[in-house]
Amino acid sequence: MAGMIQGVLPMFDGKHYDDWCVKMDAILGYQEVDEVVKKGFKEPAKGDSEEVKKSYKETKKLDCKARMLIHQCVSPAIFQKISKAATAKEAWDILQEGYGNSGKIKEVRLQSLQRQYELLSMEAQETIEEYLGRIQVVVNAMRGCDKIVKEKKIVQKILRTLTPQFDHIVVAITESKDLEKLRVEELQNSLTAHEQRLLERKAAEKSSTQNTNQALQARGGQSFKNRGRGRGRGRGGRTGGRMNVSAELSKDENGNEQKEGNSRGGRKSRGRG
Repeated sequence: MAGMIQGVLPMFDGKHYDDWCVKMDAILGYQEVDEVVKKGFKEPAKGDSEEVKKSYKETKKLDCKARMLIHQCVSPAIFQKISKAATAKEAWDILQEGYGNSGKIKEVRLQSLQRQYELLSMEAQETIEEYLGRIQVVVNAMRGCDKIVKEKKIVQKILRTLTPQFDHIVVAITESKDLEKLRVEELQNSLTAHEQRLLERKAAEKSSTQNTNQALQARGGQSFKNRGRGRGRGRGGRTGGRMNVSAELSKDENGNEQKEGNSRGGRKSRGRG
């Protein structure tokens, strides 16, 4: 592919055919071979003019260029299915019939996509951007099957399937906006702004709770230390008090004994005299 397209080419391996077709349309258009791929060409008759024959040769070169592009953009397994195609249009038609949205295949695929669309709902940990992205992928695939999906239906789908934390903003949007004219992009901006406020509020509440818990823990630790000191003083005071009382009682007893002894001694002395 040197001299033609620089960079990585889209590779079709049997999956995501619609996405591959979108990329291939751009490449084929850039190389100016999209018309020969989609419409094909006819060989000139024997009696045609030289101008017609010259035009055929130029178209043949474009067809070879288009086939080369297609061959380079499919996996080896897919290549085996189109390797016998004589023209780029023939190769393209084989892929369309096998993987494209034509006839019965389109009908079956559309039924599957509609069912998938009906079951879509926002998950608990999902952001607005992620959820709307999932919806848009399915909607684009349905439109690729020629299904008309109106903007109003998408808006209603989004408002109906958000998580409960968006209930009050859904009510506000429903009452203040004209849902007939509301676009998905405008709705996404409103919901994203509300989502950001919710995240900021949760972060503030979490921080406040952590600060409160830390303050309670610090206060509880200080109170425990104060109770320990108070008990120590109380015991010491009570012990000291008991010791003082015992000492006073001992003094009183000794004093009384001395007094009694002196009294007795005095009486004896007086008797002798």
